Amino acid sequence: MRRIQKCFGVAAPIVFAVVSISGGSASAASQPTMLDWRAAIGQVPVVGSGCFQASFPALVWHAVKCATAPEQPFAPALPSTAKGAPDTVGNGHDYSATVSGLVSKATGTFTGVSSNISEKGKIGNSGPQKANEFSLQLNTQFFSGSPACAKASVPSQCEAWQQFVYATDTNTVFMQYWLIDYDTTCPSGWFTSAGATFIDCYTNSSSTTVSGGALTAKSLATLSLSGSAKSGGNDEVQLLSGGHATMATGKDTKVDLAPHWKTTEWGVFGDGGGGAADFGASDTLEAVTVLTATSSSAPTCAINGFTGETNNLKLAATSALGSEPSPTIGSKQTDGTSGTASCAVAA
Repeated sequence: MRRIQKCFGVAAPIVFAVVSISGGSASAASQPTMLDWRAAIGQVPVVGSGCFQASFPALVWHAVKCATAPEQPFAPALPSTAKGAPDTVGNGHDYSATVSGLVSKATGTFTGVSSNISEKGKIGNSGPQKANEFSLQLNTQFFSGSPACAKASVPSQCEAWQQFVYATDTNTVFMQYWLIDYDTTCPSGWFTSAGATFIDCYTNSSSTTVSGGALTAKSLATLSLSGSAKSGGNDEVQLLSGGHATMATGKDTKVDLAPHWKTTEWGVFGDGGGGAADFGASDTLEAVTVLTATSSSAPTCAINGFTGETNNLKLAATSALGSEPSPTIGSKQTDGTSGTASCAVAA
């Protein structure tokens, strides 16, 4: 194996649904608050596959035209840095949440975001740095046993990987799928990511443009990104920002994530190509991952990561979490004084 982990467009119909919130139903006579709406819209199902948007205060998903996701890779961590660099987050150096059962949904948010936070990055790790150029990534672990690896050069050495992504340069949400160590001609419709001695393959789901314009570093304080997987059904990626919700779906059979998902990495990283998100002096944030899993026990805080992108922050001492309704981890990251790195967990 090349990588060893340290881990211990046909438009769908408009969908209407009523979800009970705050003791009542969402209706013209009783509209939800923004906070209630954000909590409820993620529970409203969509019918079929495709791309969808919703806007406060309506608890309704509207089918929209899908876009083409960017061809650039949001690549896996390199084997030579699987243990991570001590002064940056990403490229194998991160905290991830591992559960004893299976994950069906993960939601990432940020708390403790510096009020004047700023960031610069490159598109696909190429060209000049631009303000507010980054990606948000919910990443699964690499996993064996995907049917998509059946025609790999050595199927037992091939690993699948799935990412739930928001990219600022295209202002879209989508899923990116990988076949790591495929080492032969990639399947039709897949791109080739070739190194000196290996061939990885990747492809994307359809993508959805986010309403309200591209996010900025200051948006980190109020957004959430969710990914979900359903055996025999659709996987979904959903971004909530302000009063807008954006979703893209894809068949779980693409890499067969649902029966394999056990570990989740969440964070803000460079905008593809192994690039970096560079935050300003003393900027701080805490990445919080909330899981829906077959076990309600607190997750294990695994010292590992999967994406090849990075940011320039350091893993820091993280305060204990209070009581949480779902398995949760928190990981503080800072460009200032970091203390001894740690990660907090709660059930």
